[in-house]
Amino acid sequence: MPRRYLALVFPWLPIERLRSDRPHLFVGRDEAPVALVETVGGAVRLAALDRSATVLGLRPGMTLADARAQLPALEVFAHDAGADFDWLDRLAASCQRYTPVVATHPPDALLLDIAGCTHAFEGERMLAADVEGRFARRGVLVRHAFGDTAEIAHALARYAGAPAPDERGAVRRLPVAALGLEAEDSAALARAGLKTVGDVMARPLATVAARFG
Repeated sequence: MPRRYLALVFPWLPIERLRSDRPHLFVGRDEAPVALVETVGGAVRLAALDRSATVLGLRPGMTLADARAQLPALEVFAHDAGADFDWLDRLAASCQRYTPVVATHPPDALLLDIAGCTHAFEGERMLAADVEGRFARRGVLVRHAFGDTAEIAHALARYAGAPAPDERGAVRRLPVAALGLEAEDSAALARAGLKTVGDVMARPLATVAARFG
């Protein structure tokens, strides 16, 4: 049987986990922007943000001092990566109604092997709608994509703007970051003019490997 995968990416997982596990923190709030912070190299930095903080220009990695100077109303909580992983496990368990084969892809994604499992939902589109609806009722936003391999599904879910019927063509348009390389390697490819996966695929593999490893 041909393999088929569904990738789920949760772009706001740390914030949604905090709101689910500790709702009392948000009672009576006026919906001020929220950030989760951690200490990195002696500096307190932003580890995760909610949508409003992102829209207002904050980005993960900023120091808390710089973020507060830009957005004094920012509300701050401690980031708990372990709790995020536990939450991802709970999300995975909830997906076993779709397939018994659900793998976590930390820090914020799931990969479902759905080969032979879509008939109960009248196809992939209806299965995806059921997934999104169930998570939405829990206050969880999810981005999804299907693929013939787990890697293709994950790359499309994380980097494509919307699910695409032409998966292979859509992969070619993804940024080189979708290859899962180290940040400096992706930057080197971009400086060389290879800004998309398709740009890399168009070059002889031996030439790319010789130059970039």
